[in-house]
Amino acid sequence: MPNITTTIEKKPYILAIAIVLVIVLWMLSGDSKADQKAQQSDEQVQERLPKVQVMPLVAKNINKNLTFYGKSEPDKIANISARQAGQVLEILVEEGQFVKQDQVILRLDKSDLAAQITSAEALVAQYQTEYEGALKLNQQGLQNKVLTMQAQAMLQQAKATLASLELKLERTEVRAAFDGVINKRLVEIGDYVGIGDPILQLADLDPLIVRADATQKEVQGLEVGQATFAHVLNDKTYPGRIRYIASVADDSTNTFRIEAAFENPGMKYKAGFSTQLNIELPTEPAMLLSPAFMALDEQGNIGVKVVNDDNIVEFKSVNLAKSTEQGVWLWGLGEQANVITLGQGFVRAGDKVEPVFTEATSN
Repeated sequence: MPNITTTIEKKPYILAIAIVLVIVLWMLSGDSKADQKAQQSDEQVQERLPKVQVMPLVAKNINKNLTFYGKSEPDKIANISARQAGQVLEILVEEGQFVKQDQVILRLDKSDLAAQITSAEALVAQYQTEYEGALKLNQQGLQNKVLTMQAQAMLQQAKATLASLELKLERTEVRAAFDGVINKRLVEIGDYVGIGDPILQLADLDPLIVRADATQKEVQGLEVGQATFAHVLNDKTYPGRIRYIASVADDSTNTFRIEAAFENPGMKYKAGFSTQLNIELPTEPAMLLSPAFMALDEQGNIGVKVVNDDNIVEFKSVNLAKSTEQGVWLWGLGEQANVITLGQGFVRAGDKVEPVFTEATSN
């Protein structure tokens, strides 16, 4: 010990070197333990990662099919009213009967219109003769121009009266305004109708119209003249075309009214049937999935949980393309996706997981 003490007193730097070596060794020992703890922590985290079953899927191009629900309606419908007052004398049609434009469907009592017309024709002939005589006298300078103009005015008034009586007589025969079906008959023989009183209801069912409402997103892919198909209760499919798309959305529903027209020769198909309207759009990539693989996000949006290349869970919003017996075709998953098929209810978007891949079923 005296030798060590003497040596340190003579060479104090030896003590300093020894202290430094002790500190370095202590620090190196700490880093090794920290690395060891970090490695152990990473291993524990890796062991705690939730496992999810994942199915790799590849999209296929399918026809985009929009479906709307409405009912068949007439192209136009009108209440035919009396244009001349009188008693119903004869009804020539029955409810449900098809009529052509200008076909006589009802006759009113003509009363004394025929006699009034005969009298008016005689007055026209009389005033015509008087006017022609006055015109000759005026040309010879034997009658002034005022009297000639008075004779002309009397003639024009007589002609107007005759035309009015002839029009009244014509209006005692009520005619169909257009081709259609008698939907309702509102009078019976013997009823008295005044001008403007409804007589019957006429419906035009060719073409037959299906009206529906499209959302803001749906209406973007529609255009006038586009082909469409209607499915009714008899399970038959009828081809037609879109004839109208509203330019302004409905204030209450924020949807756009659309109309599709379907040929109905002979008007054999009736209006009022519940109808499904299908419109095919250009193909888009979609994936076939079981509805059980779908989920909701915190905002209530429908989607599918997938695993990205970094094994992080992502929520993909999807849109329904069409439903089949094998499952549902969904848009919004891109060309390829690793869909979580088991365990999606236990993980959230942003979680890191350990994927267990399964073989994709044939689409």
